[in-house]
Amino acid sequence: MEACRRDHPRMAYQCSCIYGVWCTLFLPVNKNLRSFFMITSFIKKYILPKEVDFLSALNEHAMTIKKITDDLYRCFLENDEKSCEAILQDQHKAKEIRDTNMKDLLDTFITPFDRESIYRVITELDWIAISVRHFVIEARAYNIVQLDDDYAALIKKIQLQAELLTAGFKTVKSSAKKTAENAQRVRDTYDELMDTYVSRMAALAQCEDTHKVFIHRELLAQLKEISKRMRMCANSLEDIVMKMS
Repeated sequence: MEACRRDHPRMAYQCSCIYGVWCTLFLPVNKNLRSFFMITSFIKKYILPKEVDFLSALNEHAMTIKKITDDLYRCFLENDEKSCEAILQDQHKAKEIRDTNMKDLLDTFITPFDRESIYRVITELDWIAISVRHFVIEARAYNIVQLDDDYAALIKKIQLQAELLTAGFKTVKSSAKKTAENAQRVRDTYDELMDTYVSRMAALAQCEDTHKVFIHRELLAQLKEISKRMRMCANSLEDIVMKMS
């Protein structure tokens, strides 16, 4: 610019004009762009902090429940102490998964379907894990180490429900029909479990040993509660499918 002023006064004037136009046109644009990117960055960081694949997260939670029910079977039907401890010490990290999913739900601005449905599934899966743990605690308090074949039949049905729930979450995106079928099978399995439960309770009613009646009534009620929670979760899963269709 100094060379222009010294050697070519006319050119210096033209250079000044060009420089002025450049400043007028481009500096505000650059400033506006910087402001735009700053605002966008702020929105992404504080308003839309992250995108969460809630279906995968819920599927992972359901898979954890399946592992817990498998340990429940091994604990009382195969006398596997490590499986009992895995449930009592939450080695499956069910609570950690629940807390992570709940935090993600609170922090996420936009979800693939309504937040209430996600919340229900998270809490229902959490209740299943808690109920299984309560069953182990009660059984240990009553000095129950090995359960009979009737209990084996009930726990196998609970295992099947957990397997069907996991399969249902896997197919939410790919096949609403398969997910609905799996949800229905969870409900059907609950009805089958109830038949076994009623038969066992009827047999207990004929028993004169009140101590035995009390213990097994409590344990059977806890297994019924676990299965009921599975059914409720299946209903919530089907609700998600309906809202995504």
